[in-house]
This record gives sequence, C-alpha cells and structure tokens, in this order.
Amino acid sequence: MKELRFEDGGRTFTCVAESCRATPDTVWWWVNVSGDGQRYAAFHRKSTDTAASLKPRVVAYYEKLLADRARPPEPRVHWAQRRAQQQNGAVKPKES
Repeated sequence: MKELRFEDGGRTFTCVAESCRATPDTVWWWVNVSGDGQRYAAFHRKSTDTAASLKPRVVAYYEKLLADRARPPEPRVHWAQRRAQQQNGAVKPKES
C-alpha cells in the first residue's frame, strides 16, 4: 500500500508513502489534511501497514499535533537573564 485517503472528524486525510531528500533510504508516511497547508512526515512506513492499522495512527498523530499547537508556549529566558539568576542563586544549573 502506497497511498490512503479517508475522512475523519470532517477532515480528509491523504497519506502517501515516499522518501525525502534528507533520508532517501527511509520511506515515510506523508500526511496532508484538508484545511491545513502543511504536509507532515508522520512516521516511517512499515511493511505490515494496512488501511485499518494506519487510520488510527494518523488520526492520533494529528490530534496530538493540534493539542500541542493549542498549548501556550513555555516562556523562554534570554541567556543573560539565566546567568544573572544563577549568580543570584535563584536557579540551579542542570547537572549532567
């Protein structure tokens, strides 16, 4: 199986098994979702993939992606502020 198209939750999912220039020896499931302009390399293609096994994986992948997008971003501190906090003893540096 090299291509799969299905509908779920009012969205049309189109999955195509292809490699990419960065990893020419690895075949990915590329996912396009109606209403979303981005194409996603969701996961590697397995020889055992079927329509029944692929659909729930794709839907779960996209639902997690939407949940991650909806989550507010974590505040990032500039490196100079981190250094000042460490010198004041407010933040302990990570131990390796």
